[in-house]
Amino acid sequence: MPYLADSIVAAARSRGYAVITDTYNSAGGLAQAIPETKKLAADGWIFFMGSPITDRTILHQPYPLVIVGDYDTQGLADWVTMPNVEAVRTAVGALLDSGCRRIALIGGTAENACPDADRESRPETTSTMRTRGYVLAHEERGLQVDWRLVRNADWVQSGGRDAVAGLLDDPDAVMCLNDALAIGVIHELQRRGVRVPQDMQVIGFDNVPDAEYCMPGLTTIDPHVDDYARHAVDMLIARIEGSADPFRTYVTSYDLVRRASTC
Repeated sequence: MPYLADSIVAAARSRGYAVITDTYNSAGGLAQAIPETKKLAADGWIFFMGSPITDRTILHQPYPLVIVGDYDTQGLADWVTMPNVEAVRTAVGALLDSGCRRIALIGGTAENACPDADRESRPETTSTMRTRGYVLAHEERGLQVDWRLVRNADWVQSGGRDAVAGLLDDPDAVMCLNDALAIGVIHELQRRGVRVPQDMQVIGFDNVPDAEYCMPGLTTIDPHVDDYARHAVDMLIARIEGSADPFRTYVTSYDLVRRASTC
């Protein structure tokens, strides 16, 4: 999430702090990066978690840290996250209330179709949380989800492009679980002669800068990344300055930013 990194840098600089950034690959996970952090003279670290925290000992380090992302720290560290369920629930609800009845979900997972007992053994992911919002929006209106409209995909533009080929018939609208998927979907729909939004509406999630400038402009969920970054930085600085308060969780607010990809 480059735009999140930029927001964290801006927030830290506004508080008089410099920023060191580093990346780690998904195969090794955060455990691979931890030894490297101890070689750098940072007062504290903000870690973006791209997968569930399976080893909680990783949260016990000799320096202050804050976790950002969608994976619960179980009260073992300060944590900043987004309203994944509620935001998608609102966006899909808006489509349903406008008269759409066949809403495809790109980037979702049909794990949510399984009984609750089966789901409890699996850690929740960003995809399952956002899919849950999609399901709730339908259930609240007495509607059943057609799971054939839920398509898994890599969360990149090519993933959205490729997912269009697998859509069942022509849905009324497409809810994409990030903006990259949505931009890929719009590109492929237009290439196939499908008009957006006249023939099919499209919504994304994240409100990345490109969302405003794609054609048509993308309606998307804005999870207030600047606020997200500012709280993560403020939490970390409080720990650096000696705060021993109980660990906190902050969930950002969100807005549905309407642009030309929806009616």
